[in-house]
Amino acid sequence: MRYDTQRDHVAGRLLRLAVAGAMMAAWGCLPQSAKRLPTVTAPETDQKEVSSSETDRKKEEAAGVVGSSPQGTGGDAAEAPAGGEELSAPLTWDEQLDQARRQIAEDATALAEQTLADLESSQPGPTAEQAEQAEQLAMVRRELEARLAQRELRAAVERLGSEDREEVLAAQERLFERADAALPLLRESVAGEDPVLTRNALETLRLLQRPEATLPIMVDVLGRPQQQASWPDAVRQIELCAAPGAGGPLLELAVRSELPEQRAAALEALAKVVDPPEETVVALLPLVFQEGPELAPALSATRHALAVHGQYGLLAGRGLPAGLSAGQIEQLGALPERLAEIMSAGESASPGDAARAARMLAIAMRQIPADPLTGVKVLAFCEELADSPAAAVVDGQWNTVDPKLMWRHSIAQQGSIVLDLGEQRTIAGVRVFNLNEPDAPHRGWKEVAVSVGSTASALSTPIATGIVPQAPGKAEGIDYSTTIPLGFLRGRYVRLQAASLWRQDTHAGLTEVQVLGF
Repeated sequence: MRYDTQRDHVAGRLLRLAVAGAMMAAWGCLPQSAKRLPTVTAPETDQKEVSSSETDRKKEEAAGVVGSSPQGTGGDAAEAPAGGEELSAPLTWDEQLDQARRQIAEDATALAEQTLADLESSQPGPTAEQAEQAEQLAMVRRELEARLAQRELRAAVERLGSEDREEVLAAQERLFERADAALPLLRESVAGEDPVLTRNALETLRLLQRPEATLPIMVDVLGRPQQQASWPDAVRQIELCAAPGAGGPLLELAVRSELPEQRAAALEALAKVVDPPEETVVALLPLVFQEGPELAPALSATRHALAVHGQYGLLAGRGLPAGLSAGQIEQLGALPERLAEIMSAGESASPGDAARAARMLAIAMRQIPADPLTGVKVLAFCEELADSPAAAVVDGQWNTVDPKLMWRHSIAQQGSIVLDLGEQRTIAGVRVFNLNEPDAPHRGWKEVAVSVGSTASALSTPIATGIVPQAPGKAEGIDYSTTIPLGFLRGRYVRLQAASLWRQDTHAGLTEVQVLGF
């Protein structure tokens, strides 16, 4: 009987505790105003019962009958937030990762660092999901490092706007160290309104040696009318880049632009890139048949594309894209007459003059010949034999076997001769007649290196080379010359050097040299 009484007592206590726990959980969900209950004084017997119940509860907890839980009784429920506010749920792993990305984008790098540190401390395990999380975390970490690097490099980019060359060079060295992070900052700087900053930033982009990424940025400068002051700088850096990637965009800009000056800038660059599109000649025909500042660069770009793609059969339609329209065929047929019309307007001293550009295109198309320049004199030479002076190479006598009408020199030193054209001229090429000694044609030069410069001291680097065949050793009136093209360069001085000889002998030399151009 006593056992039943104790069992009933314990069961009753457990039931009351469960009810109390549920009531306290519900109590935490009520608004604060609903918790203001009137004070009620319990009867004495009830107070004793409560005290007894509390004593029993403590004994039961000590015995392990009642355990604690997240929503336990007593003090736990009493810690509900004031005003009935609920605690916000913790962010998931993905939400924390997104938060780090937002912090990076907002340049809150310190907060982003803390967020990533918290995520990295979770020590991803071997599961596929955790491995993916680790990879995502590493990617965001790299984003943060790139943002921090950009912040450090921003000061270096600002120094590119200096007029002090030493300061610019120091800034460039800093940017080269972190090229990946520097690239977007340089893209921003070239689009600004400071022409000095744009000029130095364009140079820095080229020196990064990443033409696939930097050439589009340079072409974009030509596409912005508000940056017209920086167009010459962009053209210069595109040319120096000497890499493919700009030809197509430049042709598109030249054709679609409505601004003559902008078309001219795009065409000037197109005339210097390594990859003018094959359809350049046909695409530029409308510009060749109209007047304006873009006429001369359009002619130059046409000639350059013709040379790159070997479209020397232009007038016959050879080497051009198939499917030409009737209008394009008609313009091709009228091109020689159009060039003659432009040339008849006369040449000016300007290198970009339309008349000069038209003459160069006419020569390239074989419409007119490149004539030998007159008044050419010998400025310097390695040495000469007593009866074979160096001046003989410009006397106009090539159909001869007389040594007195040839230039011969000892092979004790490399053969070299410098010609003075008298003034700046446009040079299409150099025609060389090898040494025409009877029974000794092997004494002529074999490989010839040619340099052109505006001053005699600017002849350090050869710009073209060519193999000159041996002369026949007879005076039969047959032209045995070889022409080395020079791409219509401007210059006053021309140097020829013997890079090799056909055979080593007592002496070597040349019979005649003609500089072709106008």
